[in-house]
Amino acid sequence: MCGICGKLFFQKDRKVDPKLLEKMADILEHRGPNDRGFFLSNNIGLGHRRLSIIDLSPLGHQPMFNEDKTIALIFNGEIYNYKDLQTELRGKGHTFSSQTDTEVIVHAYEEYGLDFVNRFNGMFAIAIWDSRKQELIITRDRMGIKPLYYYINDEFITFASEIKSILVDRDVPREVDTQALSNFLTLHYVPGPRTMFKDIRKLQPGNTMVIRKGESTIQRYWELKKNSAALKDIEKADENAVADRVYTSLRESVKKRLQSDVPVGALLSGGLDSSAILGLMTEINGSSVPSFTVGYTEEGNDSISEFKYSRIVARHFKSDYREVVVDSETFLNFLPKAVWHQDEPIGEPASIPLYFVSKLAKDNGVTVLLTGEGSDELFAGYNRHWGEILSDYYQLMPKIMRESLLKHLIFMLPRSPLLKKGHRSMSIPDFRDRYMSWHTVFTDDIKDCLLKSNTGIKNTFADVFERYYNKTDGLDNLDKILLLDLNVWLPDDLLMKKDKMGMATSIEARVPFLDYTFVELAFQLPARLKVKRLETKYILKKSMERLLPKQIIYRKKEGFPTPISNWIKSELKEFTLELLCGSDALSHGLFDKKAVAAIVNNHLSGKEDNGRLIFPLINFEIWHRLYIAEGPEQASAGGRKTMPQTSKNLY
Repeated sequence: MCGICGKLFFQKDRKVDPKLLEKMADILEHRGPNDRGFFLSNNIGLGHRRLSIIDLSPLGHQPMFNEDKTIALIFNGEIYNYKDLQTELRGKGHTFSSQTDTEVIVHAYEEYGLDFVNRFNGMFAIAIWDSRKQELIITRDRMGIKPLYYYINDEFITFASEIKSILVDRDVPREVDTQALSNFLTLHYVPGPRTMFKDIRKLQPGNTMVIRKGESTIQRYWELKKNSAALKDIEKADENAVADRVYTSLRESVKKRLQSDVPVGALLSGGLDSSAILGLMTEINGSSVPSFTVGYTEEGNDSISEFKYSRIVARHFKSDYREVVVDSETFLNFLPKAVWHQDEPIGEPASIPLYFVSKLAKDNGVTVLLTGEGSDELFAGYNRHWGEILSDYYQLMPKIMRESLLKHLIFMLPRSPLLKKGHRSMSIPDFRDRYMSWHTVFTDDIKDCLLKSNTGIKNTFADVFERYYNKTDGLDNLDKILLLDLNVWLPDDLLMKKDKMGMATSIEARVPFLDYTFVELAFQLPARLKVKRLETKYILKKSMERLLPKQIIYRKKEGFPTPISNWIKSELKEFTLELLCGSDALSHGLFDKKAVAAIVNNHLSGKEDNGRLIFPLINFEIWHRLYIAEGPEQASAGGRKTMPQTSKNLY
């Protein structure tokens, strides 16, 4: 796990500034504190920060080269099948001087050309300079576990693992992408290939870019599809046989991800996914595995995350288990730094605990964490998934009956935005509109009041999801949702948060559910095995009955229920009012001040629960001050002059 960066001028007589390259790499030090390296040759420069995981010796130093140094490589991630590939390449005459997966990539490119990426099972962002062809190749893993950003114009391309590294280059403009801002408000994250910066893009998962003589081409080398032969095979099997396949395949994925020359642990929430990962790790190791979890304290409560279930799982597997608790002061003090680490505004407060649980692991000697991301998107684990199953029946109810039911439920659970969203979404007959409704946080009506200029802004579905929608032909509605989520929500929200918050503490996060062979198996499973009698993740739960206690398998899904709405009314109230409604607030002019004030005041008065609207506004304001007003280098060094007094003590 590392940080990579580079710059290529398209004219050979222009040279990359070595000091610039050093600054680009050094701002990524948190991603690779163990070593740094550079390659400079006329118009090309590559930089690398190393977090040593496999072969800790100096032989793993990057950039890495082939024997005649015509190929230079920098790499972030892990190739889990590198030993098999090493044996294969030795058989073809290649020689190796290290036991690193990095060297395998160099020789795989030599042997297979651009097809090399199809040989890898892993998570990766790779950059290769081929001096013979004068080509720069950058590529990203199939699921988008590792990030890769770039800026390109008529004169040069610059790229990096994080946007802040690109912005060190003063030739790169810093301007808000208003379409990305609109998408962020709708979804709580910025979906690719856009970023919140107008001219900076994300290389999409499963894509390779080749730059030669100033011309760039992007091609997709992998795409998730239904396989007719696999479907027939699964349809013939009974549920127990399918459950066995799921268990065996996930176990093999976990086994691959235990390869490491540094200590490995598990992130544990006490839910099905993380518990399954810890259980399989323990089974494979035959010994105790360290595990870590996080919760919150709230004024008036000892802890709203009681750790009850994570403690049950830890005892069950005799894990070396540790907890960390985050209170409102800790949360607030870290918030500006979290925005800095993530490069873009944070829509959900659940990002913050990921940092603290990663830091807990690092402080206890662990460098690699296995986590449970991806399971919900593969096996239909969210409320919207069973809501989609019910929507056809819900629409058969007379409108007056639906409205009456909603009023009754809201009376029992007053001011519940989730109930309102469920009613709104399930009442929509068109799938595309219903899909967007499931994901929408700021509705179009709210955005029309909030955004000062809507000129040229597309609706979010057209801008983000349209290009994937034609690939859902022939799928049932549940599989359509899952495919769209796997292509957008998973890499651009969940995996981005996991990578950035883990790497902020120099922790490598590995995700066994997203081994591409396991993903391909799960995607072939029919909807009836994913949601059965409104039991989500049915076949996964069935497969885990041999490993986990039933009270863990069949407990209600909770996630990270951050008390942000209550904090905004209490401990974060002064900070919120100063940041969003104070005299220096919203100086960028992108939001209508009266609309923001109404959202805040309605929440503080108890009229509405607007916590999910206020938190992303707070984050955008922090982001704009750090990245647009100040710039990433200054922000990383201080940020004092742009933050309200209540957040300065972190810096």
